[in-house]
Amino acid sequence: MSQVTRPPAHAFILSLPRSGSTILSAMLDRYHGIVSPPESSFPQVLGAISRKERNDRRWLAALYHGSTFVPTPLNLDEAEACMEGSDEEILTSLGLAIAAKLHRDPAEIRCIVWKTPRTVGMHKVPLSTSGKFIVLRRNPQNVFESQFRVEFGKNNRNPYRFAIFRESYEHAFSRLPEDRVFAMEYDDLPDVLPDLLAFLGLQNAGGWQHFESSLDMAAKHCSHMTQVTSEFRNTDPQKRANLDPGQVASLARAMVLARPLRPFMGPVRAFFDNQSMGPIRERAKEKLAKGD
Repeated sequence: MSQVTRPPAHAFILSLPRSGSTILSAMLDRYHGIVSPPESSFPQVLGAISRKERNDRRWLAALYHGSTFVPTPLNLDEAEACMEGSDEEILTSLGLAIAAKLHRDPAEIRCIVWKTPRTVGMHKVPLSTSGKFIVLRRNPQNVFESQFRVEFGKNNRNPYRFAIFRESYEHAFSRLPEDRVFAMEYDDLPDVLPDLLAFLGLQNAGGWQHFESSLDMAAKHCSHMTQVTSEFRNTDPQKRANLDPGQVASLARAMVLARPLRPFMGPVRAFFDNQSMGPIRERAKEKLAKGD
């Protein structure tokens, strides 16, 4: 009798932006049996589209490209070939196709780790899979400070707006089933990795013998990702020690005021998530127009 090969499991890294999800994704991607596709909201987008969109494989492939925020190894035709079956089967096909493009044997993939920090309130499809959730938190003072160093953080440079934005993420995290969540702190890296691998069912996983990563490819095009290819060094404690005391106090006050609002943050999180769908569809249309 031939042995039945189980399809790989899925895991979803959820975090506030600038919380180290790229570094964590890169760390996990080095372990044998794991592939981590480029950052993408596609697992959430699948649950937020119409039936007509869902039945158009070419459009689904374009949506995958439109919701993937760094370069993917898959071209439009290769992505379209994955758009068949249930939502989980589509995500599995995408992950295995990416593994093959990175010269990893798809039969050896046991877990596909999706980095999806931008649309965390859209839980429908991730919850419909048998996947697990990795909730990564970073000291909010470090996350807030980083808003001043990246262009896409310009809207969150006010401490009160940032505190509300952060609570909307915490509201989304609170809706996840506890038995499927591994909560971790950035400051615990890399020591926490053995426990995380055990949670994913990959105890004692070694490294890939021949290593090629979509994250390395993305780092060539995204300057803010260059650190993922080097050895991890946590400099957050030093950064916190050098923060302006006034900024620290302002953010602390803002977080105290925002914390009681967490149970009511559903509409705020939905607003932020739904806002992203317009640009995703526009990028998908551009991809279709180019046809590559």
